[in-house]
Amino acid sequence: MPLNEMNVSMDRLRSLLERARRIRETEGTPALLRHTLSLASESLFEYRSLWLYAEPVDAHQEYDEAEFLPRVDNLRFEVVRSNRQADELEAQGFAFRSCARNTPERLDGGAVALCTFVGKDLASICWVALTQEAMDALPEPPFKVDFDNGEACGADAWTNPRYRRRGLAAHRTLKTHQFYQQNGVTIGRTAYRKDTVYPERLAARFNRTRHGEARYLRVLWWRFWWERPLTRQQGTEWREQTD
Repeated sequence: MPLNEMNVSMDRLRSLLERARRIRETEGTPALLRHTLSLASESLFEYRSLWLYAEPVDAHQEYDEAEFLPRVDNLRFEVVRSNRQADELEAQGFAFRSCARNTPERLDGGAVALCTFVGKDLASICWVALTQEAMDALPEPPFKVDFDNGEACGADAWTNPRYRRRGLAAHRTLKTHQFYQQNGVTIGRTAYRKDTVYPERLAARFNRTRHGEARYLRVLWWRFWWERPLTRQQGTEWREQTD
């Protein structure tokens, strides 16, 4: 094995071990076992039933950030665009690589990490893709994003269990919206599992529209994707249920 590939493998192993340690400390041993089993099973088989959302990014749409500030102190927001920047954060003691999965490959592919730290802890993160190459570097199903016409996608959002129920998800979504504005994005797209509830609350606050449903199946290296748009009546029924 070439020396540079060996170094990458060792870095990945250290990152996995550190991430396992943090999961055990913050969520407990049972959670670590669940994460381990889930990761092992996902390498062989994966199935998701999803809702598809679109968020128009109006350059004149401004939100009052004070209304979205989380209920935590010592907050710091970072936009991580490169592995060099990630290394600098780690050198300063910020827990980035040990909490986020596959950061070298994602950053090399062009994906951007929007990170919220509380002290030196990674409290919340969302990955953003502005190109197809960046989206391919993320663990997202192949939903349609028209990158050539200024669309982008948000993916693999996560909040540290230690800081949940403190408004971090809404603050992270606001920062994602601002990032879209600053980078000329016209529409932000994302997909959420059907069994999650909180994305619907975010959709109401940020003018997101649930426009389609999809299913994703992966068996080893074979991938199957199916999606369809929602009818106007289905959209109306959903709004009535969530109002």
